Amino acid sequence: MQAIELATSISMQGGIALPSNFKALYGRNARMILLIEDDVALAPQPPTRLERQATMRKALAAVAQAGTFAHVDDASAWQREVRADRPQPGRED
Repeated sequence: MQAIELATSISMQGGIALPSNFKALYGRNARMILLIEDDVALAPQPPTRLERQATMRKALAAVAQAGTFAHVDDASAWQREVRADRPQPGRED
């Protein structure tokens, strides 16, 4: 394994360009360590599955507590009604 140190820019598409004098390395696999200035804010990590599940549980509990669907007596009939095709404006044919 070889170590090469150089400074380069990361494109807006996320690409890292090697200078032409490293052409022999083009197309090869490489392990990289990126050293970035401290003032760069990185995007937060996406939530984990457990975090998404906890968020969904809280949202569903809030919906249940608010009584959002309390008026629905027959869930199957309500769902069929909601999913029923409606006439489209300008498409009477």
